[in-house]
Amino acid sequence: MIEEIRDSARDFLRRRDQRRRKRLAGPLDRAYWRELADMGWLGMTVPEALGGLGLRWHALAVVLEEAGRAQLPEPLLAAGVLPTALLARLEDSSPLLAEIASGRRIVGLAWQERDGQLEAGEAAGAFGVIATLRDGRHVLDGEKRHVMPGADADGWLISADSEQGPALFYVAADAPGVTIDPLARADGTRACHLSLESVTPQAVIEGGNVQEALDAALDLGRLMQSAEMVGGARQVLADTVAYLNTRRQFDKPLSAFQALQHRMVDAALQIELAASALRGALDGLAESPPDRAAASRVKARAAQAGLQAARLAVQLHGAIGYTDECDVSLYFRSALHHSSWLGNATAHRQRFAALAPEPTATEQTEAEQEGHAGAAQDFPREADWNAMPEAEFRAMLRRFFRRHYPAHLRHVPWRLHWDEIKAWYFTLSRQGWIAPAWPREHGGMALSPARLIAYIEEAERYGVARAPDQGLVMLGPILFRYGTQAQRDRFLPGILSGQDVWAQGYSEPDAGSDLAALRCEAIVDGNDLVVTGQKTWSTLAQDATHMFMLVRTDKAVKKQAGISFLLVDLRSPGVSRRPIRTLSGHEEFCEVFFDQVRVPRANVVGELNSGWTIAKALLGFERLFSGSPKHANHALQQIYSVARQRGLLADAAFNDRLAELRLDAADLTAMYEGFADMARAGKLLPPELSLLKIWATETHERLGALLIQACEEQGGGALADGHDKVHALAPYINALAATIFSGTNEIQRNVYAKQVLGLDGA
Repeated sequence: MIEEIRDSARDFLRRRDQRRRKRLAGPLDRAYWRELADMGWLGMTVPEALGGLGLRWHALAVVLEEAGRAQLPEPLLAAGVLPTALLARLEDSSPLLAEIASGRRIVGLAWQERDGQLEAGEAAGAFGVIATLRDGRHVLDGEKRHVMPGADADGWLISADSEQGPALFYVAADAPGVTIDPLARADGTRACHLSLESVTPQAVIEGGNVQEALDAALDLGRLMQSAEMVGGARQVLADTVAYLNTRRQFDKPLSAFQALQHRMVDAALQIELAASALRGALDGLAESPPDRAAASRVKARAAQAGLQAARLAVQLHGAIGYTDECDVSLYFRSALHHSSWLGNATAHRQRFAALAPEPTATEQTEAEQEGHAGAAQDFPREADWNAMPEAEFRAMLRRFFRRHYPAHLRHVPWRLHWDEIKAWYFTLSRQGWIAPAWPREHGGMALSPARLIAYIEEAERYGVARAPDQGLVMLGPILFRYGTQAQRDRFLPGILSGQDVWAQGYSEPDAGSDLAALRCEAIVDGNDLVVTGQKTWSTLAQDATHMFMLVRTDKAVKKQAGISFLLVDLRSPGVSRRPIRTLSGHEEFCEVFFDQVRVPRANVVGELNSGWTIAKALLGFERLFSGSPKHANHALQQIYSVARQRGLLADAAFNDRLAELRLDAADLTAMYEGFADMARAGKLLPPELSLLKIWATETHERLGALLIQACEEQGGGALADGHDKVHALAPYINALAATIFSGTNEIQRNVYAKQVLGLDGA
């Protein structure tokens, strides 16, 4: 239904040239306003009992997004969303609410008393307007600032202090005693400051908590404002892509310049973060009132995204982008207007930091809630896991981890070697839980995508270290899909039992992100392949018994076409290994050398020279879980642990940086959840997944840098004094590595620029 509403809104808006209409910037077109009302846009979220459509806020959000794309000049947010969101929460408002929803009366909301204000009436008696009873009638005196719409409004809903507390009044624009001081916004929006002197209101809105209703309406308005900014940012980015693909400099299109591609991807990343945060906040609107911290987080990100996309568009359009005649100017001015109205990004980051609970470890609290009785329960080897309620499934996993996982290995900041983690691997193997995603017929738990996500999330949350699991998460699924029955019978049992430990052999010294450039060669010799060459950056290959690897089996064809997928016993003659010590001081990687190593041809998975297709099949889940927020959130917990002890939370500069990174981590979680929902539903993961990997690793890196800063002199050591679980260096160093793995972030930007944005560079 949501997409049908989007299509309808887009079709309606395209019937008129909205950009041209916005440039004219004349008085509000009341006939067109009534057309908007006839579309149901002014009463979309108003309950049906009050004359509206009674739809969810998701529906109105797509309308606002399309309005932002088209640059609709009408004050849909100011005169549609805000007054109806407020009145729908108060009693005795239905006559006025019906007039607004029908388009017969244009009403704004006058709530603000000072610049930078975020809450309605931030202190008792602070509404800026006083309502006094005189001869049985209310009389209003005072001022309101930044009121929208201004001259176009028939009247305003005005919050005021009365003898009974906060109250709401409707005042007509032509009422005696009303002075309108016109105020032009950057995008031409007609706003004003209001002065009221002995003004008699036309209506008193009674019934309900006015201040609570005002704050809820403002936060709902910020969410819809964010949707409008996301729409505008998406469109101006698309317009810039089209321009870069056609505009030529130095004998090639601007889209061919990698520096410009990466700037475009970074702008797209901010837009997708804002969209993800908005979806998460809208999903939470089943609760009333809306989550104030979430509303601020969304507004802060959307303001950043809108300004960045529009500012970049001006820059990349060159001189024409700086002119009023270029449509980019409309989007830039709109971003300036919306990013500052109802609170700017800085103010909302600070509000989010003040309202959101500080990150803390939660496992002990959960253990106390579940009690010790659950620990005495048996853990079944087999069950209908997918029919089990998810909360029960997660609770069972947490109990199992607490009982069986070694406490000293929780949240270790490096990859463990086989000798350190094999006991846990064998525990899961005996339990029958070692292969949660494998089909039952192959010894797995056959978890649905939703249950698999739950399994992984609970393991990450408890701090379960990742065992050498390439055989489980990578090779097993490949053999199910591409392997022969003989290969499955031969190799799968060893993976399940832990008898065989597998490593991945993809990268080579000159074939990292450009994997198709690999040169490790396998020459067919009768029933064998003879392998000669080198693999590097193979995680924990020094502990492995086997390797699945890509080898070149045909040099005469296109480089992607001459690659095969091969299974090799690393105990074969001619194999040698050299561990590589990383910046963290751990031997996490390994070089593996092959000198005339003979491998049975039966170990080729799929057809000869079809390995590239198989290799690409491995990347989906790998990039999803490399984008997990677990590392960033754990680093955030460590920062708070150190900051509390050192008194850094009283440092304004430190707090500003921490607030920004808290928002980054929260938006990472929202983006991850969006892709995880796709995986839960069994959908193919799209190429946009590259953005998740980029943001996860770079957010983790920024948090790691702040942890080192917070640790001060201890930031140059392994552990911070007094914090036996705070590894000062590990998050930063591990994040540096993660920006390289699974395709460097620069290569991911290149891929996204071409495959998603359409910057062809031809």
